Amino acid sequence: MMNNRRLYYQGQHGYYNSHVPCNPTVRFSQMVQQQYAFVPAQHQYHQPNFLSFDNGWQSFQGNSGYPQDHRETIRQDILSQLHHKQPSSSVGHQNRKRHADSLPSSSSSKKSKGSHSVESSSAVIKDVPRPPSGYNPMHSITEAIIRYFLENHQTDKAYKQKLQLRDVLFKIFQSCMPNCGLYIVGSTMSGFGTMKSDMDMCLMITEDGVDQKREAPEILYLIQKALYKCSFVRESTVIRAKVPILRFNDLISKAQVDLNVNNGVGIRNTHLLKYYCMTDWRVRPLVLYIKKWARFHDINDASKATISSYSLCLMLIHYLQYACSPPVLPSLQELYPERFDGTLDIRELKFDDTISYKSDNGQSVGELFLGFLAYYSNKYRFEEDCICIREGRRYSLDDYMRFKNENFQLQPLCIEEPFDLSNTARSCHDKNIFNRVKRVFKKSYQELQKKKDVRCLFNQPF
Repeated sequence: MMNNRRLYYQGQHGYYNSHVPCNPTVRFSQMVQQQYAFVPAQHQYHQPNFLSFDNGWQSFQGNSGYPQDHRETIRQDILSQLHHKQPSSSVGHQNRKRHADSLPSSSSSKKSKGSHSVESSSAVIKDVPRPPSGYNPMHSITEAIIRYFLENHQTDKAYKQKLQLRDVLFKIFQSCMPNCGLYIVGSTMSGFGTMKSDMDMCLMITEDGVDQKREAPEILYLIQKALYKCSFVRESTVIRAKVPILRFNDLISKAQVDLNVNNGVGIRNTHLLKYYCMTDWRVRPLVLYIKKWARFHDINDASKATISSYSLCLMLIHYLQYACSPPVLPSLQELYPERFDGTLDIRELKFDDTISYKSDNGQSVGELFLGFLAYYSNKYRFEEDCICIREGRRYSLDDYMRFKNENFQLQPLCIEEPFDLSNTARSCHDKNIFNRVKRVFKKSYQELQKKKDVRCLFNQPF
């Protein structure tokens, strides 16, 4: 452990992002626990008591001015404080206000680099480009995919409800860690979410790394204890994994929340996927339909040694970059190297810039879906190839290991993570299970190519 760990929160006024001396024998999570015990009392004069982590919620909820079921009242009370007690003299607040799709935080102003800002959830959500005016989805496959997308994609209303939940949770966390950052990640933010999608969030508390095996679970247990007093939080549990999460349900928005600590790469790849979603309107309905197809055939569950949703997205992006002629998508990391620089401070990432790219590919959504199945059934060599959307190409595993990343974790499916260069498909470690995954691809392509009707894919699992 480093002798000094840079914290996003401060113990006293005037010590912004101060270096906190750290005994090498003391875990970082113990420092967080000390901050957890110290900061609410330190800021008791500045913060209302109900924002304390411990007994404050009980006192606030016991106020006789609220009806018996006052969960929404508490939430709205916090939101009203959040949106009406912002510093009026901030230059960032006046001149540098971002779009609601900017990297999520909880104030309408862009704060200085030492702290995380939080955006207002009231702004209009920018959507992906609409189909061109002359587009006529005659193909039955295209019609089915578009219909499924229109009926199941995450609506603006659902998105704003999740932003409000984030704002409330951020206000609670901020009472203990004033300069922490709370970011929405995953499909909710990238544009690939449905009305049933979970809500993934990342709590950033330090500029340095957090030991995900030992420290992150202890921090999540402290947060679980803090949220125990919130009446709208139910069924919270800490799940130990490579990236541990705190999972709980929000009774008001009905969303299931997965919260991790300091998994910064998740923020970066959400940022990247959001822009791929915005680059071509066909990407979003394709992702949603491919996930529907994969879930039906039980090949979209990392806990069962099959393909994660993130890996499925990268497989589609690779196909649209490399196997389509002309390409549907470019490599955004090559087209905009500064915007997607992996060393860029995550607080500087923006979600509301534009993409200057127009594909010459005129294939329909249905043709692209059939081509996706054909590519991974007949052309992609799972035992020999590695997907690299960072460069918009595929490598032979021998070349990739020799010239790019000798520490890459080899599995039956190899997909380079665009930022940390790990294998996003490391869950596919069982060859027998993955043989069934390949069989699903091949059988799906054969059936759809023959019948040209997507209903043949959903009669029974292959």
